[in-house]
Amino acid sequence: MIILRGLEEVRERYQNPVVTIGNFDGVHLGHQALFEKTTERAKELGGTSLAMTFEPHPMRVLRPAVNLPLINTLEQKTRLIEKCGLDVLISVRFDEDFAALSADDFVDKLLVGRLGVSEVVIGYDFAFGKKGLGDAELLRSKEKQSHITTHVVGPVIMEGRPISSTRVRQVVRACDVKTARKLLGRFYRISGKVITGHGRGGRLLGFPTANLKVRDELLPGPGVYAVLAQLESGKRLVGVTNVGKNPTFGDSGLSVETHILDFDEDLYGQDMKVDFVEHLRPEKKFSSAEELVKGISADVAKARKILANFLPG
Repeated sequence: MIILRGLEEVRERYQNPVVTIGNFDGVHLGHQALFEKTTERAKELGGTSLAMTFEPHPMRVLRPAVNLPLINTLEQKTRLIEKCGLDVLISVRFDEDFAALSADDFVDKLLVGRLGVSEVVIGYDFAFGKKGLGDAELLRSKEKQSHITTHVVGPVIMEGRPISSTRVRQVVRACDVKTARKLLGRFYRISGKVITGHGRGGRLLGFPTANLKVRDELLPGPGVYAVLAQLESGKRLVGVTNVGKNPTFGDSGLSVETHILDFDEDLYGQDMKVDFVEHLRPEKKFSSAEELVKGISADVAKARKILANFLPG
């Protein structure tokens, strides 16, 4: 997949380009339906499939006070879109100037003038241009003039409700990582660098942990989870992750700590990915370190059963 970091990197006209447009935060099953339609149409036309996304997320420019947590970093999103078979990804810089671009100019100057698109694939609820005034109706009104064809992909329904990034955020925050897996078509993942923690895991409790400095991502709700961990080397291991403030010790800051089962190597400074398989229990304040050790032991035993199919070898 060709990756372009901005419209200024578009230096050629692609053959019969078919473009889908969106934030694609999460690359969930609804987004994947858009990519499938785009690649299908490009193949039928003998053309090029393109995805146009925005960086940073428009909400962070238009409503910064909301401080929207991201389901994926740009790096993760790029990797996931590539797996969907697109030929080209254009990551458009979203700033106040771009936000001021009218819906008409978005179509006439950008889609037609700059990219020369043949067809556009959008979601049923997609809006574009200044104040979000552009929609499928506007695109269709320009079809004859601009010689483009518009395809609108309806919602992907699961358990009676449309799959959306908002819904993914809701279930992840509610610790429901099993439903998140259904909506995404994969485990919910966070990533970051292993940093020095309080040093209590191995020294005091007998359960050493890798403390993750997470990137700008949505964290699951506080609690304990059965997880899969992937190291820089690509090696996959199983473990137990605690997301929370360690109330037993009165910590104030939020931490993400993973105890990797049957593993005793130095991971400091490494990048690590954590896939959330199942929520084991809510965060709990234990009466003593000894009670906490019993609780962790029970968590590990439960995780072993859940993760038995993922154990190496």
